[in-house]
Amino acid sequence: MCNLVFFVAFLSSCGDNRASGEITVIKEQDRSVALFIPLHLVEGVNENNFDEEIFIRIAGKPENILGEYKRDRYGILFTPLIEFTPGTDYQIIFNGRLLSGLSISETRINGNVALNAIYPSADTLPENLLKFYLIFSKPMRKNVSEKYMSMLDGKGDTLKDVFLNLNTELWDEGGKQLTIWLDPGRIKRGLQPNERAGNPLHAGSGYTLVISPEWADLRGSKLGKPYLKKFHTTQKDTQTPDPANWSLNVPVSGSDQALSISFHESLDHSLLSNTITVIRRDGEKVKGKIVVKDKEDSLLFNPDVKWAAGIYYLKVDSKLEDLAGNNLNRLFDRDLLKDKPAGKDEFYIKQFIIN
Repeated sequence: MCNLVFFVAFLSSCGDNRASGEITVIKEQDRSVALFIPLHLVEGVNENNFDEEIFIRIAGKPENILGEYKRDRYGILFTPLIEFTPGTDYQIIFNGRLLSGLSISETRINGNVALNAIYPSADTLPENLLKFYLIFSKPMRKNVSEKYMSMLDGKGDTLKDVFLNLNTELWDEGGKQLTIWLDPGRIKRGLQPNERAGNPLHAGSGYTLVISPEWADLRGSKLGKPYLKKFHTTQKDTQTPDPANWSLNVPVSGSDQALSISFHESLDHSLLSNTITVIRRDGEKVKGKIVVKDKEDSLLFNPDVKWAAGIYYLKVDSKLEDLAGNNLNRLFDRDLLKDKPAGKDEFYIKQFIIN
């Protein structure tokens, strides 16, 4: 195998050296956003299917990085779906051989980055907890969470194989919210990971989610201190959320008071902001803002204008989940022989009246 390692030149916004014949990382405001490969390095490439012959990978990993290939008169431009991570080594594979290795340089700029929140925020969680959300103050480096995140048991020992290992991490568009899944294969009964290793968490135990101070944002600023999420586990949650059981504190007409909704259990923080709407009797949506309360067991709906007397409805998307991943239609860990069949409703409606 021929191993060609080329000098990696970096572009600034004021210049373009693609004609130099070198593999080039293209940068925008200290972010590595694309990779340029000269044509003479990939002679004979099928111009109709670049992605079948040219692969970009993180060094040591078999998965190809997703992205878009385009050609100009000098060569091929690869734009990754998620921008390249500083301090990470990459490989360029052409027709099954290693064409080049390259490193994305560190760019350290003074600036503070923080972990603003960890959800769920409650300190008592079900044994079959499915997800955590990490909310950072700035866009973070991606596909590195396994290096900077760990789960400790009550003795302080690090637990193994707790988290779901995804090829591409689940970040929001802004790169500030990361969704972390506990391994569903260990949570769902009857699957091999569950039978082999059991549930990741156990009722009646204490745990600590630890986020390393070394995790850095895209510009190289590190968290600088560890973040801990301590919690205690209770028995499994084996009930689907039911809007019929929710309690509403209804405001009076002519006021701009908030509509208060209590779920009597903690629900998924991320889903709460986009699965509940308020509509009038004629079907028109009431404009307003949702504020999720502590422990995610209630929320406030603040209307943009004062309430008018009349009949209103909560329209709840059935994809809304509790902390165990049970949505309004079905249990996440469902026994097909014993549990009731999954529902099919897209939305659930709960009426309330303002006098």
